[in-house]
Amino acid sequence: MIMYKHIGLLCIFCLCAFWQNSHAQNNRVSEINVSRDSLKNIPDSLKIKKPKKPFKFTIDGVRAGFDIVYPIFDNFVFPNNPFNPNDPLTKTYRVKQRYEASIDVGFAQNRFFAVFDYGYSKIERYRLGLPFTGFSYKNIGSYLRIGVDYNFMHNNFKDEAMFVGFRYAQAGFRHDFQYFGASEAWGFRPPRLVTLPDTAIIVDDRFIGNISESGLSASWVELVLGLKVNVWKQFFMGYTARIMIRSGIKGEDRLLANELPGFGSTNRTARVFFNYYLAYRLAFKRKYK
Repeated sequence: MIMYKHIGLLCIFCLCAFWQNSHAQNNRVSEINVSRDSLKNIPDSLKIKKPKKPFKFTIDGVRAGFDIVYPIFDNFVFPNNPFNPNDPLTKTYRVKQRYEASIDVGFAQNRFFAVFDYGYSKIERYRLGLPFTGFSYKNIGSYLRIGVDYNFMHNNFKDEAMFVGFRYAQAGFRHDFQYFGASEAWGFRPPRLVTLPDTAIIVDDRFIGNISESGLSASWVELVLGLKVNVWKQFFMGYTARIMIRSGIKGEDRLLANELPGFGSTNRTARVFFNYYLAYRLAFKRKYK
């Protein structure tokens, strides 16, 4: 009997302890709910807000550079073709000279970059067939690109940039097309030496045609993305990949343009290209460490 009494007292004690613990937990939950409700009633002016980075319109630096893709491609990867008289008639020779410079201005704490590109292009294509026959095409002009880039790295790396942007480009150029040939059936013969009693002269009765047009222009838009990395002190390297879509060409009359300065071949209305730049940056806000 005594053992049963002790067991009963132990059960009663456990029930009392469980009830007391449950009651305490309910009180804590009620206090938490009350505290949350009270926080909701605090005026917004008294709440502690996380400070936001202010947007300031500041001009932070100017970066100037030049493209190295055009010189490398034109002189090493696809060098100018020397003429070989033994080549087949279908082979076309070319001479290319292309240069581009770029300037970007960082503003709003390097969140944005205003970009200005200027380039010069001189391209010649020619083909020689039978003796004293063939054609040549020459395209000379320049182009200007303007646009804005958004820098995704402005919070972490103020001087470097990973960006996406937009460009509008305008090109102006002139082109010339010359063709020449000889056909004895129609009375046109190759240049020849004719001996006269007192002297000798060269008679050239080839048919030669020339078409020249100037004041041509074209425009296109670009979606760009790229990277600019600080390599040493204030020197930078980086690339820009471009998706270019052009509109029509103004000024064409008798001759269709074969090239557009800054765009390339006109056989497509959309092209993909990239430039790789070496640049120097002049910072206005702080010095490089």
